[in-house]
Amino acid sequence: MLAAFGLGMFAGRTEAWPYRLVADAVKTGAALTDASLGELPGTRRLVATPPEQAAAARIRVHGEGALADRVLFVGGRGQFAEECPGYDGCLAVEYGSGGEVVHAIPYRLDELPRATIAEASYEHAPGFSFRNHIEITGVSRYPGGDLLVVLGFEHSFPYGGGVARVGRDGRPIWYRKDYSHHAPHVTADGRALAPGLRLGGESVALPWAGGDFSLDCGQPVYLSTVQVLDGAGRLLEEIPVFDALAASPWASALALPSDPCDPLHINFAHEIGSGASAAHGLAPGDLVVSLRQIHAFGILDRETRELKRLVRGAFRGQHAVQHLDGSRFLMFDNGNGFRHGSRLLMVDLATGEETTLFPTRATPERLLNLFSPLRGHVSVSRDRTRAIVSYFRRGQAVEVRLADGALLTEFRSLHDGRRVDWLPEERAHEAVQFQTVGILYAD
Repeated sequence: MLAAFGLGMFAGRTEAWPYRLVADAVKTGAALTDASLGELPGTRRLVATPPEQAAAARIRVHGEGALADRVLFVGGRGQFAEECPGYDGCLAVEYGSGGEVVHAIPYRLDELPRATIAEASYEHAPGFSFRNHIEITGVSRYPGGDLLVVLGFEHSFPYGGGVARVGRDGRPIWYRKDYSHHAPHVTADGRALAPGLRLGGESVALPWAGGDFSLDCGQPVYLSTVQVLDGAGRLLEEIPVFDALAASPWASALALPSDPCDPLHINFAHEIGSGASAAHGLAPGDLVVSLRQIHAFGILDRETRELKRLVRGAFRGQHAVQHLDGSRFLMFDNGNGFRHGSRLLMVDLATGEETTLFPTRATPERLLNLFSPLRGHVSVSRDRTRAIVSYFRRGQAVEVRLADGALLTEFRSLHDGRRVDWLPEERAHEAVQFQTVGILYAD
């Protein structure tokens, strides 16, 4: 017994035989168990709304100026079944300013393998299928109406599922099976920015502290990048965000990461616009990147891709950080929800001021504690006066006026599940509320 115990201690500390054999067996067993779940967890819930009333209850208009632009309501498998007969729901539905359906894009993502133009090496669990084990993690819109869709793979390593361009008929035009993940952004000139990653070693040494500091994971470390693609899906540039931070004056942010296997967890990249404040170190074409794990966002130089600035504040786990105008930025602040719900936050680099734009004291009580611990998205209107804030986990969104946070429109991801045979039988009596990836201004 003592000899066996000693061998176990030695193998565990040195990773000598049979440590790797046992560790791989445990990992494989966990993958097989997870694969047996068969569907994405936590994507929906039944609510006390009759299913036949679901479509009419999706949009509720409040204030003057609401829905002044068309909006794109992102769906997914099993959603908007009444608008896309013959398909497994709608990928997205475009609504006009009067709340009427203008165009529906059918869900045809099971056709993605036919459009593959790049491959990445994944570890898929046995039984993986594109129909049952992919999820939409983010959508942006090309000027002509095509969609840029980023995917996630369930029960796979890594978690990023690639990026695709989808036509208005729902047919994939191209698909990069790479490590893209979270929400993409289409720039004014039609380039695509997609958060991504490259795989490092199981231990990644950092080029500071005498080279003695490293991130030790036990599996390949996710090193955050931004992929820049042209309209045909060709990779124009891969921006190494992790390397830029490690080489910057703010490299100490990597000293105690909350997850050494995914130390930054980039979730959004946005190009700074023409109204950037040069007096505060911003220039048109710079990139702002949201770094969830270190609760910060960074500004990357448009030419050198060096990190010009790292911004921290009273926000945590933020998503969708984007340039509004001058020195002001908007974000979906997830972390404040531990007190009062997630919020739409504006940060001004000129003054350091952080302003909560939603909720406000005038917000209806039922909306005061909306909270999404994961994801969340912000879409800004073309005239920069309004924003749609999407609460992923809750399946709800609100349109607010940026000047005063006034509520303009409410959205709920409600659906009639009676046409969807893989949903629970209770769907015949109650509507289904799905999580929402986002509701976007169609412009």
